[in-house]
Amino acid sequence: MDAEWKISVESPTASHWFWLREQFRKQALLVWIISAGLVGIAIAIRYLMGARYPAPFIPFYPAILISTLIGGRWIGYCALGASLASSGYLFLDLDGAGAPANVPVALLLFLVVALTVIEILVRLTDLADRLRARELLLIGHARQLAQREIETAAKLAELEAIYQQAPIGLAMLDRQFRFVRINPALANINGYSVEHHLGRSAWDVVPDLQAKAEHILRDVLLSGKPAHHVELSGETAAMPGDVRHWRELFYPVISDQGATVGLGIMCEDITEAKHARERETLLSHEVDHRAKNLLAVIQSVVQLTRFSGDPVAFKASITGRIQALGRVHALLSDKRWDGVMLGEILNQEIAPFAGSVELDMVDQAIPLSPVAAQAISMIFHELLTNSTKYGALSIQSRIVVRCTVVTAPQAMVVLDWKEHGSKAHAQSDRKGFGSKLLQSAVIRTLGGELDYDLSNDGLHCRICFPPDHNIKAA
Repeated sequence: MDAEWKISVESPTASHWFWLREQFRKQALLVWIISAGLVGIAIAIRYLMGARYPAPFIPFYPAILISTLIGGRWIGYCALGASLASSGYLFLDLDGAGAPANVPVALLLFLVVALTVIEILVRLTDLADRLRARELLLIGHARQLAQREIETAAKLAELEAIYQQAPIGLAMLDRQFRFVRINPALANINGYSVEHHLGRSAWDVVPDLQAKAEHILRDVLLSGKPAHHVELSGETAAMPGDVRHWRELFYPVISDQGATVGLGIMCEDITEAKHARERETLLSHEVDHRAKNLLAVIQSVVQLTRFSGDPVAFKASITGRIQALGRVHALLSDKRWDGVMLGEILNQEIAPFAGSVELDMVDQAIPLSPVAAQAISMIFHELLTNSTKYGALSIQSRIVVRCTVVTAPQAMVVLDWKEHGSKAHAQSDRKGFGSKLLQSAVIRTLGGELDYDLSNDGLHCRICFPPDHNIKAA
């Protein structure tokens, strides 16, 4: 509104006269009345001026001029005709003895001058009207332009805000690959301020990309076609020594004349996403590998489980062993399959027999790989199950489990299982217990040694295996 008001005030045709003329043109009867009134006033003035006044037609010009201005050419002609008629009559009447010989000449001269004035005034008012119409049109256009300018400014501000706050890198290069502008996101990726980029070559800022990207940028300039999904990698000043990965879009910047004046860049850092995809692929392969291993272990459990003719006991035996595998898998999942501590597995297995099984661990930080963890879990499950059926746990006696680490002649983890007061008459039944499973788990899986001694006092089982040095203690 302020811009419109300023335009109206500075307008050369902005006056109340144009407004009045527009109002008079809407009231034709009023124009005739005013014109007649003005001529009547002129006649009265002329009559009062007397016969010998040196400028007898002066009172009629204002009436003719005003009538022409408010009513146009034909109203002016009518006012002129009435003025001529009254002038001629007044000449005769005021003179008394008759009109002088030069009266017709004076009337003719008055007619010519008045007609000339009317035509000039009509032309001037027509020009003024056209000028006013043109000006109003220009004012309308100016208002539209002002509104468009406001809208454009708002859109530019919005685009600038998006450009500055965009989470991806944005930049423009000239034909020499110098930065014309860049947003903070890309400046942060490169490790320099926005001001540092401007006017510098892209290769001065990120030298690692020249060999990989320069030919792509030149192709975009020459072809005028964008290059989509360009993946590049390299080091930047923001993270020296750290190889980063980016997905880029290069597109030509084309002027109104159709010439390619530079390049636009959209850059997204996909390093973390790329690493995540790699981890996902690795995890998928790892899950597949572990699933196959688990199926192989379960198959071995089933094959090594002795069928004594009792399907219920056979089912319970297999179920218990698979549940033991499930427990150790839950532990490994919590540790993201990076290995678990030996103490965690032992405590988990003996938890249901906490009052009867005593665990003595000299070293709590003994890490196990997933394969070793599965083997230890199966071994202790078998020992506890067998003791519940035939050994110390069947008579509510006690078991002592001692864990030590020896270093000579070589580093070994030693597990001593010692039962006290087990049933002597059940010894013959226990001689065949899990020999294959224990030997397979200790010797083949753990790469260790098994000493299994069943005496009248109870079972003494000694298991030795080398520690896994590739697994770090938590």
